[in-house]
Amino acid sequence: MERCIQHNPDVAIFAEYRDTPAGALLRERSANAGLAHHGWTEGHRGNGVLVAARDDFESVRNPFGLFDDQFPNAILLARFKRLDLFGVYLPGQDRKRPHLRYLVAAAQRYNLGGADAMCIGDFNSGRNETDIEINVRSGRLADEFSTADLYAELERYWTEAWLYKHPGKLDYSWVPFRLERSRREGNGWRIDKAFVSRSLLPKVRSAEYDHGFRRERLTDHSAIIVELTP
Repeated sequence: MERCIQHNPDVAIFAEYRDTPAGALLRERSANAGLAHHGWTEGHRGNGVLVAARDDFESVRNPFGLFDDQFPNAILLARFKRLDLFGVYLPGQDRKRPHLRYLVAAAQRYNLGGADAMCIGDFNSGRNETDIEINVRSGRLADEFSTADLYAELERYWTEAWLYKHPGKLDYSWVPFRLERSRREGNGWRIDKAFVSRSLLPKVRSAEYDHGFRRERLTDHSAIIVELTP
């Protein structure tokens, strides 16, 4: 939380959040730092999402009505006055296919209505050719996302903010620091992202990764920071 507050965020999304004593401490520390309004996957001790904000918002848990065996705690919708914000921690492999299908449908709906929306967090998916470092280095598909097809469909409707601001660039937001260093080299993945609706895209001032979270070993993920024009 101390590292997060250095960015002076209006909203912070924490993926892999767990409703445990550690999670309660995180909410307490965020409130002390000015992020006093919270929405989280209450009662779920597995991986979920916490949204902490300076302004009040309506929190909608499981906005797509997924069943209990479909990882319903993977998405939390925060409805602000001028923005709908989906915080995500999508499950691994094909388990995220229902979530991506619903996000594609939601993207189409927001675009048709001309409404501002963002989806941000850990997607555990991406482009096979550019978002898996070993593929880039080897020039072949040494590994792949099983949901790359649905990810590409989402890209048809919403724009990925970091790539929009850094066209043609390569970067990686996750490295498994629990592995031995020799096994970590060249093993980065870019899975932490922010997608914005068509109406919100002109308001994206910047989108950057803060790799300090990972390099300081606070987490194995880099943070993605998106700044919007008021």
